[in-house]
Amino acid sequence: MSIEEAEQIATDLLTKAALTQNGDGSDIEDDGKGAFRGNTAIAATAADQLEKVNGEPETRDVISDPVEPNVLAISRDDGESPLLMLVQTVPASGPPELYVMSSPSTPDNFRIVWWAPMLPGTDIGAFDRRSAGSPIVRKGKGDLPQSPKQLFSALADYIDYPEREVLRVKTNGYAPQVRKAAKGQASAVSQQAEFSESNTLKTKTYTFLREDGSAVTFAALKRESDFDVRSGMELTPPDEFLVFDDDDSITRRARLNSYIYVAMTIPLDDQRSEMIAAGEQLVSAVGS
Repeated sequence: MSIEEAEQIATDLLTKAALTQNGDGSDIEDDGKGAFRGNTAIAATAADQLEKVNGEPETRDVISDPVEPNVLAISRDDGESPLLMLVQTVPASGPPELYVMSSPSTPDNFRIVWWAPMLPGTDIGAFDRRSAGSPIVRKGKGDLPQSPKQLFSALADYIDYPEREVLRVKTNGYAPQVRKAAKGQASAVSQQAEFSESNTLKTKTYTFLREDGSAVTFAALKRESDFDVRSGMELTPPDEFLVFDDDDSITRRARLNSYIYVAMTIPLDDQRSEMIAAGEQLVSAVGS
């Protein structure tokens, strides 16, 4: 796949993704199918549903304000699938955004399979020339000191609530924010319910080697936020919950499911792995 072809594919996908912000429901269905695959498609649909609570996003005229992707890395042709691309955009406001695009076979079948904004002060690093392609870790850990799956699974345990794991990872403020939010939620409902959160590795990992042999790896975690209602008590769910479940009086249990999109570095030496991007999306809720 040439650099020009990769740039055109990235432009097409991100244009369709932008157009899903300009409508609702069936109006954006074709653009959504053309832009996303797998859990990102589920997340995009959920975000559209939640607009009735969170408000409509600002529309974008992709003619006067076209997307301008920067293709950072293209998977090296190793005779295996999927084909992968790592793409970055820099919005007019807010942090840079990273996208992983994947095709199970041919270049005409790429879709966005991962997306998140970068965390403040982080750096994606440098990759091999796009014309040569970047090596991809397909299984296990290759020559890396740590398996991407093991890293994400350990991170998932690290951000559970109540906290149960200590991990030597630099999260650039993300883990403290997650714990603060969880503690606040637990405190807010402490009289009515017991609150807990568990995180698990949801998807396959996508891992690009950088030019120095270190790596950046991408995955989605699934977060289950549970409210176990105390005997004789009743919990009134938030408006976001009611988008997915119209039960406005919870007397037993409620669960909110979210996807957490995370990018981590895997260094070659004894330095700590670092979280460089993170995004969250509520995708479903159920209660009784």
